[in-house]
Amino acid sequence: MCSAGMPGVCKDRLTDAFERYGRVPIVKRTVTVDAGHAVFRRRGEGPHWAAGGLVYDDQRRVLLIRNVPASGWGDVWVAPGGWLEEGESTGDGFRRELREEVGLEVGDLRLTRIYNEAFTDGSRVLHAYFAQFVAPAKSTQVRLAPDVREAAWFEVQPEAMAFREDYAEDFRRVVDATF
Repeated sequence: MCSAGMPGVCKDRLTDAFERYGRVPIVKRTVTVDAGHAVFRRRGEGPHWAAGGLVYDDQRRVLLIRNVPASGWGDVWVAPGGWLEEGESTGDGFRRELREEVGLEVGDLRLTRIYNEAFTDGSRVLHAYFAQFVAPAKSTQVRLAPDVREAAWFEVQPEAMAFREDYAEDFRRVVDATF
């Protein structure tokens, strides 16, 4: 439910993100998924919000994870992240997801873009926003959550990465030390 007086909901999240991190591009995309995909387990009125991004170490390697198959993203590498909780800002949600999924803390966040997404299986559509960040890791000691089956630090962006093109520029800039 959207409420103008509740920070972290609908447009308030967008305004909050821009105030905290500066204006970034908003990119529309449609993501086709299978009918049984986990994204359709979301409950409540949309649009829903998620946050994720690239975390890098002092050697400019990027952390990616593989989730368990039930997540819907189990067969590819993904950037850590997930759905935001009610009232949670994009940055706070990203930090929480990192702690939960891989046990990491990060330094200053850089918001690089926001995706206005439509997930569809051909008959249903779930609308969502995704805040994409880049941040330096405070350590490289990873502790996997039960729903994360693997984590690795990459110097080169893997071919088997979900939303690979969406992260290509950020990945290159991290490795080239231009962030």
